[in-house]
Order: sequence, then structure tokens, then C-alpha cells
Amino acid sequence: LTLGALVSGLSAVRYASEADFAASVMCVMCAAVLDGLDGHVARYLNACTSLGFELDSLCDCANFGVVPCLVTYFWAKTLPASECWSESCAMEHRFLWFACCAYSSCCALRLARFNVVGAAAQMDKSYPPAAGDRKPPVPQVVLHNFLQRKLFFQGVPAPVGAAYALTPMILHFSVSSMYIGAVGDRGAWAIGRRGTALVLIATALLMVSTLPTFSSKMFKTGPSDSHLRSRGSASRLGKAIAGLSCAYLFWYLPFDVILVLNLGHLVSIPVSVVVFYRFAHDH
Repeated sequence: LTLGALVSGLSAVRYASEADFAASVMCVMCAAVLDGLDGHVARYLNACTSLGFELDSLCDCANFGVVPCLVTYFWAKTLPASECWSESCAMEHRFLWFACCAYSSCCALRLARFNVVGAAAQMDKSYPPAAGDRKPPVPQVVLHNFLQRKLFFQGVPAPVGAAYALTPMILHFSVSSMYIGAVGDRGAWAIGRRGTALVLIATALLMVSTLPTFSSKMFKTGPSDSHLRSRGSASRLGKAIAGLSCAYLFWYLPFDVILVLNLGHLVSIPVSVVVFYRFAHDH
């Protein structure tokens, strides 16, 4: 799955070089889905290894640190030149390339910081200890996890950063933009080259920041837990329905779904800051 995510990321660059930008964005999102699944599959199969951890980190740097900025750069160069200060758009392209380099560098720093401080190991120690064979209710464990400071991420995770970086392109291809105004046109959502560069820089700063953000690990009940496991048939059915519903929405409205997820995560950042400093604790 991890190598599949890497292949998907590389395919995104290929599609971008051929000006098939919608397919390129979908490849990056596919890489993000595979990146989210590989760890759960490894825990489900009891196949977690140090090699897998390092491979995942290296592939994340390529898929979410290098690929999104290359795809965005290729796309932005195809936008109308009417917004540029010159016909060649040379200054805008230089500024955009600087933003791409800044984004890629900050993503690499964010991933390196996560590995060096041993954040994954600290998170695994923050789950409630098991009391014999009796497992505590899932809502109780999730509430406990949301109040554990070590289960918060520092800064925006790399896959979310990739989704943020691709937002100008996603706006361009979303169904909503057909009615409101497409990016690159003289519409309500027109962003252009300079706006795209600013989005990349803002995302880069969010990734290397120390802002506490919610993590998906808060929904686990233990370090070896996987969302692929279920305690009962009702939980299994609920996960199956949720998975099929998400697949249906992604199939018919992929870009609009990503926009909603981006907006939801962006809104959650100030909430996570308040929870971290007002209610969460270290133990």
C-alpha cells in the first residue's frame, strides 16, 4: 500500500505534465487514502516494522511534499496571462516557484520533526491502559484521547497540507465552481498565480508551526488498534455504510468532498488550540 501511494504520487506528476490536472489531483488524493490505510492494515495483520515506518515517512515526503507543488506549478502556468504584470508572467512564475520550494522544504521539516521527537512512540503511550480482558467503552476512550496533549499533532499533517496546497486546483474543477466562478477566470473564486503561491506559503507555515491540531489517532482505543477491527456486528455495519457512502460521494463529487473536508479541518484548528491549552493535559 505504501509503495502504491508512491506510484500514485508519481502518476500525478505524469498527468500534470500532460495537462490532465483533474486526474493529477485524484492521484494525489488516492495516495492520501493509501497512506491512511497502510498503517491500519499493518496493525490489523500484526505486521508493523521499523522498515515500514521509515518507508512510510520517505513516501510521505515525496507524495505530499514534492508532488503537490509540482502539480500546482504546472497547472498555474496554464492560467490566463491577463492577471500578470507582463505577457510572459516571468515574475509570477518565479514567485510561484519560490512558494513551491518553501512548501516542499517545510513539509520535509515537518516529517523530520515528527520522526526525531519520537511523536509516534509518545502517542502510543498516551492511550488508557487495558484493565484485564474488559475493554472500556469506545466513547469513553475517545474522550480520554481528546484530552491527551501527546495525541495532538504539531502543525498540519502532510496529507492535509497536500490537500490545502491543491485547493486552488480543486476549486477550479469542483462542481460548485461551475455556478459560482472558476479559478483562473474572472469569477468569484478567481485566485490566479499569486493567490496560488500565497496558498502554498500559508500551508507551508501551517505544517512547520507548533499549533496543536487534532489527530486521527484520537479515535483509536490503543496503540495496536485498527479501524479495520470492530467490536461487534453493529460497528462493522456502521463502518461498512460509512465507507460505501464516502466512496459514493468521492465517485460523483470528488473535488467538492475534498473542499468540505479541507474547510472542516481548517475550522477545527482553532478548536483544537482551545482544547489543547484549556482542557487537555500531559497525563
